[in-house]
Amino acid sequence: MHLQRVFAAMVLLSTSARADELKPFQKEAKSHFEKSLSGALKDANTACGTRLKVKTNFNWFNPKDWDGVGYEDSCKEVLLGIAAMCERPEHKKALAKKVTGVACLFTWDITQVGLYGALNAEHPDSQKKAGTHDTRPRNVSLSKGLLMYEMHKGDKTIADDTRTVLEEALKAGSR
Repeated sequence: MHLQRVFAAMVLLSTSARADELKPFQKEAKSHFEKSLSGALKDANTACGTRLKVKTNFNWFNPKDWDGVGYEDSCKEVLLGIAAMCERPEHKKALAKKVTGVACLFTWDITQVGLYGALNAEHPDSQKKAGTHDTRPRNVSLSKGLLMYEMHKGDKTIADDTRTVLEEALKAGSR
């Protein structure tokens, strides 16, 4: 799991250097994405008293991977999770300090890559959802202020996973 996060961070960093290399369909998808997220982003920033921005890697966007599914809706769920956490006054200030940015990243279907088993075997317990024996992988993480969501078609618990990650971060910060 740690290798996946490092890889995703490297992808995000390389994205800004390659933003001008987007294909026309990727530029169009990016514009649609930004317009679609604007309301949810504004709501999250209002709820948290922040100026979060959402970054993504449209150079990895493939419309075939998202046929019939709104990729922007996946990222909206992350923003809804953040806003929901900030509605609680005891969390608002702490979250404003902990979350300085959001990244919604297009990913490869890693289950198709031969290294998938090796990546997940590294830390088998890191795949468990906090407080349960559920072994469902969580595609949301927080590292150095960046709340990162690795987007996959069909993710169902994005807002819940976002809240769980943020709650864990708040608990860790209060120790």
